Amino acid sequence: MRKNSLVTSWPLAAGWGRLLLGLSLLLVAAGCSSNPANIGIGLPNVDANTGAYLVDTLTVRASTVFRDSVVTSTSSSLLVGRYQDPVLGPIKTTSYTTLNLGGAFQPAQTLIADSVVLVLPTDTYRYGDTTKTQTLVDVRELSSFIPTTSFGFASPKLTSMTTFVGGTPLNINLTPPVPRRARKTLGTLRLRLSNAYRDRLMNSGKSGLLTTQEQLDRNYAGLALLPGATDAAALVRFNLAGSADAGVILYYHDPTDVATALNHTFSISSARHFYQVEAPQLNSALNISSAPMSLQQFDASRTGQQTYIEGLLGLQTKIEIPYLFDLRNFGQNLVITNANMTAEIPATTLTNTQALAPPATLTVSSTNQRNQQGRTLFASPQYSATVTNRDGITQAGYTWSVLTYCQDVLANRIPNDGMLVNNSAPTSPDRVVLGGPKRTTNRLQLRIYLISK
Repeated sequence: MRKNSLVTSWPLAAGWGRLLLGLSLLLVAAGCSSNPANIGIGLPNVDANTGAYLVDTLTVRASTVFRDSVVTSTSSSLLVGRYQDPVLGPIKTTSYTTLNLGGAFQPAQTLIADSVVLVLPTDTYRYGDTTKTQTLVDVRELSSFIPTTSFGFASPKLTSMTTFVGGTPLNINLTPPVPRRARKTLGTLRLRLSNAYRDRLMNSGKSGLLTTQEQLDRNYAGLALLPGATDAAALVRFNLAGSADAGVILYYHDPTDVATALNHTFSISSARHFYQVEAPQLNSALNISSAPMSLQQFDASRTGQQTYIEGLLGLQTKIEIPYLFDLRNFGQNLVITNANMTAEIPATTLTNTQALAPPATLTVSSTNQRNQQGRTLFASPQYSATVTNRDGITQAGYTWSVLTYCQDVLANRIPNDGMLVNNSAPTSPDRVVLGGPKRTTNRLQLRIYLISK
């Protein structure tokens, strides 16, 4: 009888390999009539005379890795706001910046200061609920200079700014505060600062204390931009790239020529700014009792059979295939022709916005036993709101190829240390939750299609 292809699911535990291989060969000899056209989802058709296998029960491990060394001082933006994440709890971002002098400022003694305004141009990025109103920015003065030689980290643990922020708001207090919706149409934000700050700047200039950048740094360390005390809506990003207006603008006039408006701009420094994130309920939300060390990983069994990805908080998902070498039980002349990983997103973790669009763009990278990120293995895994899982249920998720990884491991070109799934924008708060490998639904799935010659 003519041989047909064999389609089988294998657990591939160490003691089962050779036994199941023998059973498989017996089924082939008996003329098993499995239809190769039904092999997997998205896998190519095969010739009926080849020995083809689909392995879809190979053990997969998943864990959440914490990285606290997320650098935000190299970005071209600031991020300010607070919102309530339905999974991770409240998320708060605060920005810090120094000012550039923009040329010596030494006004004549007769000139009169009118007002001082902080100008912050936004871009279209928002994260959170843009339908709620918020006051958005509480401006404070820094008491210590941000040096150019230091990185600014997202984690307050690495760059503590608590003692650097002055306690008196610079904003002119309005009663009630101006409510704003952080819609994408929100343009440049102009915040009137206090008359006391205005007069200090003017008097410093008249006294010759603002003729060099060193003088400005010594007398005006910079600004902290905090969310309003009661804000709980969205994070807003302010774009510093290509904006000549971003910064503190001091308006003044000559009393002998009141029709002519004069001003001087202390621009936001492109080299000395960064932002930070705080998530006070993060550990409890992930069911972790103590603060993790950097690059420490927690198996999905400790986090409710879910793993997490969030760039700004340094959350990454590590995926391992510990028994990949057991595939050699199919034969020494093994050829893997396709291998796909499908990571589903539990529906309860999707917000209304995320249900309509990808929660984040991801990147899959190699890693090592210390959970350090290596080279990119797969950029931008495909997102679909209707990934069909092994139970025939449609659910949002990501799919990407692990063919090259599997081939390289089996050929001993790389160690089998697994892969890291990251937010492709590592300073972004976009959050994704992936199902673990032992969930009843939405579980992590690996499908490997191979031929043993």
